Amino acid sequence: MPRLSRFRRNHSDIDVRVATSERLADFVSDGIDIAIRCGGGRYPGLSAELLMQEDHFPVCSPKLLKGRSPLRSPAHLARHTLLHDVFTVDWAIWLRSAGIRNIDPYRGPTFLSSDHAIQAAINGEGVVLGRSALIGDELAAGRLVRPFELSLPAGFAYYLVYPPRALKRPSVKAFRDWLMKESRP
Repeated sequence: MPRLSRFRRNHSDIDVRVATSERLADFVSDGIDIAIRCGGGRYPGLSAELLMQEDHFPVCSPKLLKGRSPLRSPAHLARHTLLHDVFTVDWAIWLRSAGIRNIDPYRGPTFLSSDHAIQAAINGEGVVLGRSALIGDELAAGRLVRPFELSLPAGFAYYLVYPPRALKRPSVKAFRDWLMKESRP
């Protein structure tokens, strides 16, 4: 969403309507031209292009790296709040991969929005398992930092999905091309 203004600057004649939902869009009844889906990439009857892979890793405010309980190793997570979002990127798996067995991976608040969980981490309220596709801008701006290197690949990716004929419309093709460009590192 923060990058959408870039598209508008170059394509002011194309109106974009953004709708979010956990259910799959019905391209006919919902009036959707193109969608971003998180999954395995197989969507019968639709074209699907890999937009981006995703990794999961802890992120937090830079201020948690200092202070009375500095976050310097995964074991130090015992002194910090674990933040969760409803997509249940699993702290239990990450902690086990880091060799940590004495931290309850389910403690801490759960947010119904990834954006809210990320904002709580930016505010210094705890540590969230960041999803690389959602936190790149926050890392680049220094609002979030990665206290540890361990990263786990997600079992899914983000795909651009559309009916096969959709790209015949210049406005849809322009938006598709922009999304593909924006998703590249």
